Amino acid sequence: MDEHRVRRGNVSRRVLTLSTPSLTPVPTIDMTPVSVVNVPALVPAVPDEAGPDDIDPATSSRIGSITYDREEGGYNLEWESRADFNKWLTHEQAAIGIEIRLSKTRQGKGKTELYSKCKTYCCTRNGTGGKSRYVKKTTRDWKIESKRLEGGCPCFVQIKTYPRTNTILGKYNHNHSHPTGKDNLKYIRIRVVTRELIETWVHYGVTDQEIVSDPLFDRD
Repeated sequence: MDEHRVRRGNVSRRVLTLSTPSLTPVPTIDMTPVSVVNVPALVPAVPDEAGPDDIDPATSSRIGSITYDREEGGYNLEWESRADFNKWLTHEQAAIGIEIRLSKTRQGKGKTELYSKCKTYCCTRNGTGGKSRYVKKTTRDWKIESKRLEGGCPCFVQIKTYPRTNTILGKYNHNHSHPTGKDNLKYIRIRVVTRELIETWVHYGVTDQEIVSDPLFDRD
């Protein structure tokens, strides 16, 4: 707003006039779309899970592997070879007066086998499964007590073999639901000569420990 005076005769008066303000130019806005550059997200790299071809059974800790069985699977027995296991099993049977035989075998499965075979041995008083192949040839009744117990026997030995190693791992339930030692000898299938020798020793008072310590039972 501007102010100036106007004189008319002897009268002077103040006149106010409005001045037009100068307009500042409005900047032009560029509406052209802005291209967005794809920036990769900063996500930590996660290694791909090992495929079947990348698994080393000797070092894998997956369920079924030798590492898992030794640390988590309850396999607390270990032998360096099959010969060592056979020797241990022979001595265990003689020492306790029992018979343990192979009941079932499970083969390792999958493209990469974490174990080769799993074998379960059971006390023969429990039975080893399957039907008997014996065909009765006479109607005569034999008063022979069956070795199999009603309810079975819980004793078993389970072993596993693995690729790339001779090591054998095992677990053993040594509990029996029947007498062992000389009271169980009549149920053990051994050579006749050996049975007669044991019976003779028992008759003359030879102890169980003395019998099983004899070189007769050291079969390599």
